Amino acid sequence: MVAVVCLSILFNIPRYLDDYVVERSDGSMMIARTDLGNNSTFQLLYAGLFYYIVIYAIPIVLLAAMTYRRLIFALFSSIE
Repeated sequence: MVAVVCLSILFNIPRYLDDYVVERSDGSMMIARTDLGNNSTFQLLYAGLFYYIVIYAIPIVLLAAMTYRRLIFALFSSIE
């Protein structure tokens, strides 16, 4: 459980580094992009590819692998 929390914090650190808060001259606040947030390579890799892999691909592959293992175990247990 601790590993999941640590990995989720590490994975989301770039999200906190791509924006910052700017105070306007009228006293209002505005969110602005940093150089990292404006970098198209960062957006493509992190927001596109890595996010897809971590949020969708890894859980689906793990579920499929565990289900397959469970089915094979049940099949061989029923044969014996």
